[in-house]
Amino acid sequence: MRRALLVSYYFPPRFSVGGKRAYRFAKFLPEHGWAATVLTARPPPGERLDPSFAEGSLPAGDVRRDYLSEAELARMPRRALGSDGTLEAPTEAAPPIARRRGLARLAAEVRYVPVIGPNTGRVPALAVRVARLAREVGAEVIFASGAPWEAVLAGVLAGRAIGRPVVVDFRDPWSFGPVMATRPAWSRAAAALVERAVVGAAAAFTVTSEMTRDAYAERGIARRVECIRTGFDPDAAVAPRRGEAVTLVHFGNCYSERTLAPFVRALAAVARRRSLGPGAIRLLNLGRVAKSDLRLAEELGVSRLFEHRTVLPYAEGLGIVAGADLALLTGFGDEPHLLPGKLYDYLLARAPILAVSPSPEVARILDATRLGWTHAAGDAAAIERRIEDALDARAAGRPLVEPDHATLSALSARASAGALARLFERVTASHRG
Repeated sequence: MRRALLVSYYFPPRFSVGGKRAYRFAKFLPEHGWAATVLTARPPPGERLDPSFAEGSLPAGDVRRDYLSEAELARMPRRALGSDGTLEAPTEAAPPIARRRGLARLAAEVRYVPVIGPNTGRVPALAVRVARLAREVGAEVIFASGAPWEAVLAGVLAGRAIGRPVVVDFRDPWSFGPVMATRPAWSRAAAALVERAVVGAAAAFTVTSEMTRDAYAERGIARRVECIRTGFDPDAAVAPRRGEAVTLVHFGNCYSERTLAPFVRALAAVARRRSLGPGAIRLLNLGRVAKSDLRLAEELGVSRLFEHRTVLPYAEGLGIVAGADLALLTGFGDEPHLLPGKLYDYLLARAPILAVSPSPEVARILDATRLGWTHAAGDAAAIERRIEDALDARAAGRPLVEPDHATLSALSARASAGALARLFERVTASHRG
């Protein structure tokens, strides 16, 4: 069996959604002739871990948790952990830098001086680590996934040093998108220059959505950019948990531009129109909740219908999603490029999906799988109608959706790993030639 080295800072059993992509590739690549060695980081001290993922479930897997050296681990500051066990993220968006003045603006801009990120200085040592491990395990190709962007830069440097082809993988856009939109123009321009150099030095460039692929192609950053979606694990056990109340579930954290406000407003309107109280309908958020959503629920008089819990172990949360009447999917403000990772969890659960997203790609996937609908955040009537449809379906004892299983199969991690394996075969063949 041929071998690939996957470099990803995040990896289970950490809760971070960023690690699930590398995990699923490591699990299913062996079915396509490629064993995987994973270079990842040990969880920070005190971080809550997800028991749903076990390294023993990786066939032919080899996970090395020395992305950070012992000295680097010792220097890591103890950062505040959220109630869900993950590092705290702001639930309210900070004012744009352009609106700040004086010392506040200067302080905001200074923190963006590192082009790669806060750990730019780690790149040389990490590149050495990647190169040594690739040689040790006999990897024919290096797959480096960002963010953090130090991973892709170190992967490219390591590949050049030892003569291995490198596939750079962007889970989200680097030089554009919601994160970069908050940064000063000079920082965005600098990041774009580094990004272009990294992509140009790689043997191949992969992204997770068609919208991101098309955006990079339009910018001329890469000769060829391929969309290889993350997919869902078709072997994951799903045990649906259905409650008495009609349940609308959001599985994940809300922060910054990610808000449940359109659903809270629709819930309030439907509850008022149908005289529904606790026990009849509820909106359940499994993860960090935005303070603005809590305030809105209180203003609209539906606080008792809006429940929230810390993020649950993946298997437990998936069971609640599978038993939900509607699984709620929200984008990141007006950002069209991001394909939320929880979409794949919802597809696995076969839950009816109600999405508020500006992404036409989300709409295409839901239409093709026949698993749900996408509406604009301002289309209150449509969102309310979907909630009422869920109420009527529960009362009649009939399913709300009839999924297209053949289309769903093409969106599995098994299919995505097959696409990645074929890409590995092309780049290694080209490298030998």
